[in-house]
Amino acid sequence: MAALQSFLDNLENLRIVTMVGLEHIQASRDEFVKNSTRAQILKAEMLITKIRVLAEHLEREFNTLEYLIEKAQRFPHNSE
Repeated sequence: MAALQSFLDNLENLRIVTMVGLEHIQASRDEFVKNSTRAQILKAEMLITKIRVLAEHLEREFNTLEYLIEKAQRFPHNSE
């Protein structure tokens, strides 16, 4: 049961970290665009690409999880 709670905790932690990161990006983006160097812009572009790839992986994982949940609900296994 600890592993199940850990799974839920990890999902909640991912949600919180993502939300906080988004808030920081929104708060800082205008200043970054105005004051960043070319090297900083290139680094930001590289990081954005990596984040987009990660977001695609997360979307696939969430789709798989939702599919498995739906399948389990249609065909519940015997817990005995």
